[in-house]
Amino acid sequence: MKQETEQFKLDYLPLQPAMQRMAEALLGNEDDAADVVQDCFVTLWNEREKLRRVVNREAWCITLVKRRCVDLLRKRKPTVEINERTMALAEEEADTGEERLRLALQMVDRLPERQAQAVRLKHFEDADTDRIAHELHITSGNVYTLLSRAYSTLKQMILEYENR
Repeated sequence: MKQETEQFKLDYLPLQPAMQRMAEALLGNEDDAADVVQDCFVTLWNEREKLRRVVNREAWCITLVKRRCVDLLRKRKPTVEINERTMALAEEEADTGEERLRLALQMVDRLPERQAQAVRLKHFEDADTDRIAHELHITSGNVYTLLSRAYSTLKQMILEYENR
């Protein structure tokens, strides 16, 4: 085991700076990039038996980092974008937190029922993807699609509200 650990360190630790640079370039945040790289190293260690067949270690590691970053960005983008726009809109139009919440709920209520359910679960009950999928009897992939469509519709509602 010790020899295996040492060989892993020799083979993969020198790739850490390149992996970190790639993650920082994609995420724009040093701490998030470090988390992604650390997660990639855990995956590499857990998959070390399979890695013996890898010809180009650096390309393999950079691809792994890119995929993890894209996954992270996909998870974050709709939530961050909607929250920022909703908050900016609410601050302009509302004096209280209750008014902002009322406005957000009205917009969510105007969504198609399944989309509204998914958004309520995600943002008002802090449910994860697996719980949403279970409660709506759909796959996790369908949860992402449902939320993406809901966010797109909410963006349009916000734009219409801003332009009136």
